[in-house]
Amino acid sequence: VTNCWLVMYTWLQHTDVDVPHYESDNWSYIKGAFMSIDRPYGPIFDFLHHRIGSTHVVHHIDCTIPHYRALAATKAVEKAFPEHYLYDPTPLPEALWRVSTGCIATEKRDNQWVFVQGKGVPQLPAASA
Repeated sequence: VTNCWLVMYTWLQHTDVDVPHYESDNWSYIKGAFMSIDRPYGPIFDFLHHRIGSTHVVHHIDCTIPHYRALAATKAVEKAFPEHYLYDPTPLPEALWRVSTGCIATEKRDNQWVFVQGKGVPQLPAASA
């Protein structure tokens, strides 16, 4: 049960239908840090996990921020970078269903890879020689 919870928790922090992935020539540390998602896990799980799920984006921006400063840092990041900060208020069961049914495969769109439901054949990167 614990392993299942931790896998789901981690999966939902890093995966959603609108979170792009980048190739190495279009990736940067800060771009990667903003590709995680804060979600509302509720007061019990926030307490038990020191808000790591609801303040996960700042954890990726600077993992040295202590958990007792993460909420203030999250509010500052959300205010300073509203176009990059990702927060999804969807209830966990609904978010889990959306991610598990909508993040089946990836395909390249413009200069990023996005999740698709897997209908049809996704465009996969060419194999290296």
